[in-house]
Amino acid sequence: MYEYCVMFETADVKPEILVTATKDEFSQNLQVALAGVIHRVSERMKTFQGGGWEIMSHQLTRLDLYLIVSFLLRR
Repeated sequence: MYEYCVMFETADVKPEILVTATKDEFSQNLQVALAGVIHRVSERMKTFQGGGWEIMSHQLTRLDLYLIVSFLLRR
């Protein structure tokens, strides 16, 4: 039997990226932001509620100048 939970992590979106960036610039900035999120979540999962978690899925949402990434975890 598996145990499930959800973990959230956020990243900032620079206002100028939303207004003036090309598609390629936006993609590059999103990639950098998400790499930071993934690194932080990977570190947190090691000790979160005793550790042993794996990521099953994720959802990316933009709220104003923030990216909110929710991760469904199981162990």
